[in-house]
Amino acid sequence: MMDAPYEAAPGIHVLPSQVPLPGVGVLPVNAYLILSAEPVLVDGGMGADSDEFLDALSSIIDPTALRWVWLTHDDADHTGSIQRVLELAPRARLVAHAFSALRMTSWWPVPLDRVHAIRVGDRLPVGDRTLRAVAPPLYDSPMSVGLLDEATGALFSVDSFGALLPQATQNAADVPEEALTGGMQAWAAADSPWAHLLDRERFGQVLEGVRRLQPSRILSSHLPAANGTSMDRFLEVLASVPDAEPAVPPNDAEFAQMVAAITEVQPPQPVGAM
Repeated sequence: MMDAPYEAAPGIHVLPSQVPLPGVGVLPVNAYLILSAEPVLVDGGMGADSDEFLDALSSIIDPTALRWVWLTHDDADHTGSIQRVLELAPRARLVAHAFSALRMTSWWPVPLDRVHAIRVGDRLPVGDRTLRAVAPPLYDSPMSVGLLDEATGALFSVDSFGALLPQATQNAADVPEEALTGGMQAWAAADSPWAHLLDRERFGQVLEGVRRLQPSRILSSHLPAANGTSMDRFLEVLASVPDAEPAVPPNDAEFAQMVAAITEVQPPQPVGAM
């Protein structure tokens, strides 16, 4: 379900969606548009929202003006409109982990000649600024590549710092502290279940590396925009994840209850309905 786009920082727009999880809350799902001299779309949203996604994108920029589409990783909630965007933006190149690009060829004809393979540490000039590829501290795909806008200090952290929230909002500061902390822990434990196996000292070094980036904004794929002053608190939450309760998915009966609740909120449309 798409929400209205909003500007998280000058020249950086959020294309927000949300996934309602009855009994839990909502999971934000964000893509971003950077209005640099060579405009960059970061991720492609969810397939179920594709028409709305393209309308939202077009309300901000003519898609033909895009020069880059940065895919943080090839999970379905990040690739929903990638193929359609590249068709609408013939001069745009797809910035992606090389293995992500190759893996996606199993389900759509990726134009490999338009792929700009990226890896952590690489820098991508986009006209008036440079985007640096960075590793998110937690992730659900080993092909995840975040980015730091070196001109504005905005950190696009992929799935890291996401949260299950009571309701959608445009600013992480609007979420009560207890709800935000609990939501971030729950999301991190579910999205990166391997975190319980981490060496605490080495993970602490990873988190310190993120702190040294000193971002002005934290733009997660699964959290409303957050001010960079939140970084210390956010890192404290991630540091607690290895010792938090492991995430337990719903069993079949619990899942059936969730589906019934979702269907009640969003009744299925008849075949052929627009």
